[in-house]
Amino acid sequence: MNLIKRKKIKFNFVLLSLFVTIFFYKKNIKVAICTMGKDENLYVKEFISYYYKLGIDKIFIYDNNDLNSEKISDMIDTRYKNFVKIYDTKTLKIFNQPQAFTDCYEKFKSKFDWILMIDIDEYLYIKRDKLKNYLLNPVFQKCDFIKFQWVIPTDNNHLYYENKSLFTRFKGPYKISKFFKSIIRGNIPNLKYWIHSPYISPYRNISCNNMGTKIYNKILNFEFINNKNIQKAFIIHFKYKSTEEFIKKIKRGYRNWYKGWGYSNYFGNKISVALKNTIIDYLTDNKLTKEKLEYLEKELNINLNKYKKNCK
Repeated sequence: MNLIKRKKIKFNFVLLSLFVTIFFYKKNIKVAICTMGKDENLYVKEFISYYYKLGIDKIFIYDNNDLNSEKISDMIDTRYKNFVKIYDTKTLKIFNQPQAFTDCYEKFKSKFDWILMIDIDEYLYIKRDKLKNYLLNPVFQKCDFIKFQWVIPTDNNHLYYENKSLFTRFKGPYKISKFFKSIIRGNIPNLKYWIHSPYISPYRNISCNNMGTKIYNKILNFEFINNKNIQKAFIIHFKYKSTEEFIKKIKRGYRNWYKGWGYSNYFGNKISVALKNTIIDYLTDNKLTKEKLEYLEKELNINLNKYKKNCK
C-alpha cells in the first residue's frame, strides 16, 4: 500500500470518527427544566406535554401549593412518571423561586448539559430547529447563559377561564417584552439565581442572546426590545390569560398588598408599586371593555373610572 493510499484511509478514518463523535454527542446531550408552581394545577399537563415533545429530558417541579390544596403530583399522567420529579417546598424549607432554582441547579448541574429556569406559564419556542440541535450550534460554545426574550399574548378578549389549550385560546400577535428567562450551562460553580437571570462573578460569566451574541449580564439588566432578540428563539409567556385568570394570579402573587416594592395610591387605595405596575401592564396591553374593567374593580377593590372613558 503506497503512502498516498495510507494517508487517504487515515483521513477518511478521522472524518468518520469525527462524524460518530458529533452524532453521539447530539444524541446524548441532556437538557432539564427547573420550575416552581403555586396554584398552577390547571396548566401543568399542557406544560409537561409541550416540553416532552420539545425534547427536554427531565422536568423538576417545586410544588409551592398550600398544604390544604391539591398537589401538583395529582395532575401528572402516569406516562410521565419518569419524566417529572416533584419536590415539596415545605419539606425542603424553600420559600421563593430564587431559592428553588438555586437548589435545583446545585442538585443537577453535573447531570445535565443545560438547565432551563422558567415558570409554568412560559413556553420556549425554537424557530425551524430542534432544541438540542439549536443548543449544539457552535455560536453557543462559549456561552454560560442564553437569555430568551419574552413575547406576550393578549387576553384575546377572554373574560373567563376555558378548559382548552393556551395556544388555542391566546393566539398572536405577541408583544415583545424587555424581560427574559435563561437557560444555564451545567457545572458552573457559585451560581445563584434571581427571578429572571442567573448571576455569578462578572469576570466569569458569559451571557448570550438567542443568536449566540455575547451580551452584558447583570442581575437587573433587561434587554432592549429588538426583533434580533427573538430571531432564532424566544419564550411565549402567557402572562395574562383571561381576565378571571389574571385576577387570580394577582391575588395569588400579592396576597398582602402592603408588601412589595414601596407603596402607591394610584388606584385610590394603598397598594404595592409592584402590584400597581402589573395592573397597569394589563390595562395597557389588552383591549379594555366596560365589563372587563368592572370585573377588575370588583375583584381587586380598585378604581378604574379614568380607563372607562374610551370603552364601549
